[in-house]
Amino acid sequence: MKRIISLAITLFASSCYAEALPVLPSQTKSSPHRLFITSESDQHTFDSWKIDSGYAYNVFDRVDLYVGTRLNNNKQHNDSGFLSGVSFQVSPRLSLKSTLHSYSEEQTESSGKESKLSAEISSRMKLTDNLDIHATLDYQEWQQGVEVGLGFRF
Repeated sequence: MKRIISLAITLFASSCYAEALPVLPSQTKSSPHRLFITSESDQHTFDSWKIDSGYAYNVFDRVDLYVGTRLNNNKQHNDSGFLSGVSFQVSPRLSLKSTLHSYSEEQTESSGKESKLSAEISSRMKLTDNLDIHATLDYQEWQQGVEVGLGFRF
């Protein structure tokens, strides 16, 4: 009797096959498209913020192209406008970013608004989970600036 049962199980098992399970969401490849939003406080005034937001597309493994807008609430030098650039993730702790930023500036009441262009290169290094160090080189027609800072990540 045992032989008949074991023979039946062997014949039945050889005719069965397994179906592949669907891929888990964590194993699927992530989309190259993403939305971003970043904010910085101005180094010269206390209550002034720059907020960048937009769309980024992952071109290569660690290189993103992005377009977006910049909002700035500084009343003296309001440089709100459009921006585009390239972001490069050197390592999980170090990133580099270059940005071209176009904005319009009011000159006088008679001349109206004038279009301006600025360039910015920045780097960010993650020291701990909540602490970053960053450096920025900014060039505009009317000023040049270098900024080095220590930031807390929320």
